[in-house]
This record gives sequence, structure tokens and C-alpha cells, in this order.
Amino acid sequence: MCDIVLCCILFFWVMAARSEGLDSNGGVVEVKIGLIVDLNSSMGVMVESCIAMAQYDFYRSHPSYRTKLAFHTKNSHKALAAASGALELLKNEEVRAILGPLTSPEARFVVELGEKAQVPIVSFSATSSNISPLQSPYFIRTAAADSSQLKAITTLFQGLEWKKVIIVYEDTGYQDGFIRDITHAFREADIRISGMSAVSANDSQILEELNKLKAMAARVFLVHMTSLLGSRVFVHAKAIGMMGKGYGWIMTDESSNLLNSMDDEAIGAMEGVLGIRPYVPKSKNLAFLKRRQEKELQCSKPKAVLNIFGLWAYDAVWALAMAVERIGPINSAFVKQKKRQNASDMASLGSSDVGPVLLKEILSTKFNGLSGEFNLVNGQLQISTFEILHVIGKGERTIGYWTPDRGLSRHPYSSNNSSNYSTSASVLKNIIWPGDTTDKPVDWDLPTSGKKLKVGVPVKEGFTEFVKLEQNPVTKEYSITGFCADIFSEVLEHLPFRIDEPQFIPFQDPRTGKSAGSYNDLLKQLELKEYDLVVADVTILPEREKTVDFSRSYMETEVVMLRQIKYSKGKDIWIFVKPLSSDLWLTIALACIVMGLIIRTLERRVNREQQLGMWVWFPLASLAFPERNRVASKWSKFVLVIWLFTAFIVMQSYTANLSSILTIAQLKRSREKPYCIGFQDGSFVRELLINRLHFNESKMKSYASAEQYHDALSKGCLNGGVDAIFDELPFIKIFIDTYGEKNYKLEGSSYSTGGLGFAFQKGSPLASFISTAILELTGSGAMHAIMTKNFGLEYSEQNYFPEISSYSSSIGVMNLAGLFIVSGSITLLALVFSAPAFQQLYASVSSRYRQNFVFPSPPSDGTDTSAQSVAETTVSGNLSTNAMPENSISIAIQRDDAEAANRNSSNIINTTG
Repeated sequence: MCDIVLCCILFFWVMAARSEGLDSNGGVVEVKIGLIVDLNSSMGVMVESCIAMAQYDFYRSHPSYRTKLAFHTKNSHKALAAASGALELLKNEEVRAILGPLTSPEARFVVELGEKAQVPIVSFSATSSNISPLQSPYFIRTAAADSSQLKAITTLFQGLEWKKVIIVYEDTGYQDGFIRDITHAFREADIRISGMSAVSANDSQILEELNKLKAMAARVFLVHMTSLLGSRVFVHAKAIGMMGKGYGWIMTDESSNLLNSMDDEAIGAMEGVLGIRPYVPKSKNLAFLKRRQEKELQCSKPKAVLNIFGLWAYDAVWALAMAVERIGPINSAFVKQKKRQNASDMASLGSSDVGPVLLKEILSTKFNGLSGEFNLVNGQLQISTFEILHVIGKGERTIGYWTPDRGLSRHPYSSNNSSNYSTSASVLKNIIWPGDTTDKPVDWDLPTSGKKLKVGVPVKEGFTEFVKLEQNPVTKEYSITGFCADIFSEVLEHLPFRIDEPQFIPFQDPRTGKSAGSYNDLLKQLELKEYDLVVADVTILPEREKTVDFSRSYMETEVVMLRQIKYSKGKDIWIFVKPLSSDLWLTIALACIVMGLIIRTLERRVNREQQLGMWVWFPLASLAFPERNRVASKWSKFVLVIWLFTAFIVMQSYTANLSSILTIAQLKRSREKPYCIGFQDGSFVRELLINRLHFNESKMKSYASAEQYHDALSKGCLNGGVDAIFDELPFIKIFIDTYGEKNYKLEGSSYSTGGLGFAFQKGSPLASFISTAILELTGSGAMHAIMTKNFGLEYSEQNYFPEISSYSSSIGVMNLAGLFIVSGSITLLALVFSAPAFQQLYASVSSRYRQNFVFPSPPSDGTDTSAQSVAETTVSGNLSTNAMPENSISIAIQRDDAEAANRNSSNIINTTG
């Protein structure tokens, strides 16, 4: 019974010791480490074996260490399974670090959990640039990132003098970072990417993409995909003849690292392919590990072979073990989050208190591992040397190396002290290219296989500024001129290959010599293989793209409606009265009278001699001659300011309304649809008018030139012409430039198109090259020069044909005839009133009026009224004898003197009294 109790006590002591991380044999602390791998794959089997060997080798070499890594493995083959396994390791096992998982999609989810729990995630195989230690601090990459090979790839291309490349990559979404980085690297190295092809795991899709690439002019390909997919791509490429003479293939380390895991069929298809991968220096320890691996994995299922990912996993275990030992025994538990009701496993996940310290120790670890120098910079392994290999026979051969300081070299370590960076491929060993040849492939080939390019050209009667056919009377050969021709010629100069002088073939009826049909009929010839491409002002339309391919648009277009400006015939000569209504005119007149009477009343105390009639027109006179119509009373001035402000608002309103009326009245616009319309002969606009705008076809007429447009619009619908023209803006702009902007006007809505471009046979490889050349041409000054040459105008860089502004005409005499009649009539009346006979009549009437309406103020006691009497007598006498305008001035002066004398006399009397 005692023995049983003693055994139970010993058992519980051992369990307690292990729970604290203590080994019952020697007091060594076990540190829990998670391992996430796919144990059903050859890679997972190989990696697990390397990790076990690394753990054994490390602690055999360091028997006195106080800590020991204890691995807890989770099987994973998908991202969701990896995340679930990581969550279980962090929450239940409370591991201090996690090794793995194998792929980048799995690593993304696990890294998020590691950041949450502050546990380092050490990956030896997730090489995608989409996951970066700079973005995720707890992510450590002990492998080479796929972006680390960019400089080596571009240097190899420069050494082989390749300026064009097509990138073939795996369509998983995790290659985006590499594609972005390699595109930037190629641009800096002046290497043009001719195209990109995303390949999936579907065999039919692989063949479809390869056939497209075969039709293209480029013959050099960069392959970035896993070895599993890459082997299938090369097998299919050989089947369709793309692994023969004239082709060059380079694969990144994504495939090169696992070259030894490919089957014989794939290796046989890849003969002549170049590859780049991190260089692994030879060593006794590496050779010993390989022998052990071969024995251990000889009977493994699935079959596994040691590769560089196993070496990186091996070195990662050593780095992790060193970091843990420097920290010392770890006995603390995770810091748990407060439990909340209905909280998810992610929300309740605790955090490791030693995680930040362990992370720092791992990042600072340096040693010479099996894969080379172990040195982490910014959280990922630095690769100092890349190996350039060559697939030959059923194996591989190293032909050279690349280093950051020396460039290309034949040996990994240079024997000389030269600091020159080499970009010459001559230092590499001899290469046997695909097709069993030593002739280096060129980076392009003529898609037309040496045949003369057949170019279809329309026969145009008008708008030849765009394209015009000319025939040599001696050779009978055709040439083209115009805007489209100049664009085409310039594009040919930008192609990566040379095309001999094309053969221009007119699309014309041999009997009449005129066009053989519409532009749709012209494009039909591409389907019939009559032409290789069409050079003309062809509009890119969705329905046309179903049967032919188009280049990138070299000019933006839209369909607009053009109408002739119809001016009014001056039927309303009283248009100047229209801005204000009749009741407002009456109000203004009454306001003038009332304002005059008010000012007269206010002025009466200081200016009693002013006549009643003058104050009636005084408000109007003060607007025209304010300096000649002064008032003396301060209250009069205040009222006059209010009147001037009111009058100013009325005048501005009048001016604005009159301007609006004249602007609208200058055009005779019709609110209804044009009754008869025209369009350019052979254009797609005809189908647009019928199918989209629903015009009556019987009311539509086609015209071939700007001259016919002008004649038709001038006649109008009733005289055999049209009311409006529908055409694309570039043609309308040329028409307006020819016939004047004051006679025609754009109206209605515009209808966008795909622009003008060149048309090709469906699937033509020339389309992408010419599109690239047009893009380069558009961004240069050559496009502007071509437009100026053909159209004679300065165009904006953003809009080749700027928006046509609204045109207005000058106001004619008839528009203001009523105003002139009124002004003239008043002038004539003023002339009659200024005649001598009328002045005498006016003097007598004025005298009688003054006697009736001048009211002298009653004199105060003791006031001498003699001065006033003398002034009145003088004024009366002068008015009765005045026959010349000069006498009016003397009358006013005498009146002012009399009033001054009256005021002086009153002041003296008051002072004396």
C-alpha cells in the first residue's frame, strides 16, 4: 500500500515539474514551440524531418544548455486549417513561438494571430512580398523574399542584352507584390515588359495562354510560379513548339529552388531553361545532413527530397534555440484577457509576456548555418549570393553567380580585388539554349513571319485631313498622308522590331473608283483575312470589338449635333422696353415725380426760387449729371442718396435682363427634334441615329465632305438640305474652323465613343505592340506636333479638340431702333424749344407762372425788404428781356446776389435789435 502511495506522489511531482517546464531528469526547462506543416505533402514530410534533426544536432552540440525546445505539431494544408491550428497552439498550449506554415496564404492568417498574442511567427518558406516583416513586426522570415532576387534578374537580362520580356506568373493573388516590384526593377533597367500572362492550374487555360504568347512577337519569358505548376507549363510549352530554337526562358527561385523535386518529363521539357536561386555553400555538415535525409526519407510517403526550404527550417530551429537560451528558463504563463459574454476565441486570446523579448533575441541572432550566413535584416534573411543555373539533359548545371557588389561572375567568390560591377554575360559558362543551340535567342520576332503587312485604307472624298490615299503614277503603288498616316508612321518607329514598308490597299469599287462601302464593310475585310490591319479614322465601338481587335485610342471622340445659327430679322424694334414690365415703368415714372416734389419741399426753405417743373425732371438729371444738380439741404441730400441707390439697382437689373433677352433672341432655336438630319457617308453615326435616337430613316441624308455639310445646312430642310448634322467632334471641329464659328453652333447632348484607333484581325499580336507604341507617343511631344501639322491649330494636351464655345453676334441697329426713335424725337423737340421765337414765348409764360407760384416769406418786424424787392425787380426785368442763353447765367447770378443781400440785411437788423 505504501509503495502505491509513493508512486502516486512521484507521479504528481513529475507532472507538476513538467507543468512548470522542468524536466525531471536534469532540471532543463522545456519551452513550447508550435509547428504548423502539411504532413500529407512531400514538403511537409521533409521539413518535419529537418526540424527534428536540427533539434537533435543543436542540443547534442550544446549539452549544457538550460533550455530545450519542445515542438507541438499541427497538420495543415489550407489557410483555414493553419489559422485554426495556430489558435489552438496559442490558446491551449501557450506556445512561445510558431514555426511555419509552409505557404504565404496560410502565413497571412497565422501572422495576425501572432501579433494579437505577441508571439513570433518564424516562417522558412512564405516568400511572398505581400507579407512583410515591416508591416507585421512579429513575422520573421528566415527565407529569401521573392523580391530579393530582382537585381540578379535584371542584371542577367542586361548581360544577355534582352530589352523585352513577357512575365508568366501563377494567378493566386499572392504574386502581386513580386509583379509590382519586378515591373519597377525592369523599368529602372530600361527593360520593357511586352506582356503578362496569369496562369492557373487548369490545363486548358494553360494551353490557351501559351498559344497567345506564341502568337506574340516576344520570345523571352520570365516564369514566376511554384514548381508544381511550372513543370506543367513547360510540358505544355514543349508540346506546342515553344521550347525550340529562338525561345528563351528564365525561371525565378520559386521554381528553381524545387528543381530536384520535378519529374523526368518536366526536366526533359525544360532543357535550355535558365534559373536563379539563392546560393548554398558546400560544407561537411550539409553533406552529412543530405546523407541522413536520404536514409530517413527513402521510404517516406509521399516521396520527399531535401531542398533549400529544409535548410532554412534547420537554421531557423538553431536560431530559435539560441534566442531562447539567452533569455533563460521561461515559466510564466500567458496574460489572459478578461472574459466577456459571447466573446470569440480570437477576442479572448491572451498575450505572451516574453514575446517581445524573444522577438528581439531572434532578430539579433547571427551564425553560419547550413544554408549560409544567418543574418536577419528588417526581419528577413539576407541573401548575399545568387546562383545562376542551366537545365541540361536530366539535371542542372551552374553557369555563374550574382553578388550585389560584383554583379555577374563565374565563381561565387572573386579571386581579384576589382570593384567593378559586371553586367556582361560573357563571364558565364557556355549556355545550351532550347532547341539544342548555342545561338542566343533574340527578345522579339516579327509576328507576320516576314510577310509584307497588308494595310486597308478607306477612299474618302472629304475630311482628308485624317487620311488620304495617293497613287504613284509610275509604280502604281499607294501611299497615305494625313493625321492617321502620320500617327501610323510614328508608331512603326516605336515598335521593338522592324517592319518593312507596308502595302497600302484601297478599299474601293474598281468600277467607280469610289469607296466600296461603309466602315463596317471595311472592317469586314479583316475577318476575311484580306487585310492585316486598317489605318483610318475608325471609331472603336463595342459591337465592332466582337469581330476585330483595336489598338489603344489615339484620339478621343464623341458624336455631337451641329446646327446653323438663324438670326432674327428685327421684328421687335421695341426690345429695349422688354426688360421691365409696364407697371414697373409706370412706377418708375411716378417715383421720379414724387421724389422731385419731396426734394422741392425740402429745398424750399433755402432755395425758394426753384421752379416746379425743374424738380419733376431733377431725379433723372441727377443720374446723368450729378455734379451739375446740387442741393443745399442736408435732408435733400439724404433723400437723393436713397433715390440714387434705388435707381442704381433698377439700372443694373435692367442691364442684366436686357443682356439675357438679347442672348436668347439672337438664335432662332427650335424646341423640337430636327426634321431633316445629315451624317457623314459610311460612318457608324447612321446606325446610332436609327437604333439609339430613333430618327426616321427617310429624313436622313449622307454627305461626304465639309462643303456638302455647309451647302445642306444653308439650304435647310424645306429647300432640299437638312436642319442639323450629326458627326464626331473632330470632323465638326474641322468644319467649324473652315466655315466660321459665328455661323454654326453645337446643340443637344453628346454621345461618347471609344475614340479613334487602328483595327486588326482578331487575335493579332500587333495590336498590343501598337497600343504600347501609341501610349508612348501620347505621352511625348510628337502627338502635339502631328496635330499641329495636320490641323494647323494649337491643341490642349488634355483635349485634342477643345470644347467649342458659345458664339454671339453684335447687336444690330434694328435691335435698338425704338430707342433711337425716342432719343431722336426728344432731340428734335429740344432743338425746337431752343429757337429764338420759342424763347420769347417761354419768357412771357415763365413771367406769368412766377407771379402765380412764387410765395415770398412774410417779413419780420424791423426787417428791411428793400434788398429782396430790388432782387425780384432785377430778376423780372432780366427774364423779360432775355433772348440768349448767356442771360440765363446772369439771371442766376443776380438772384444769388439778391438772396445774399437779403440775408445780410436780416443779420444786421437782428444784431442791432
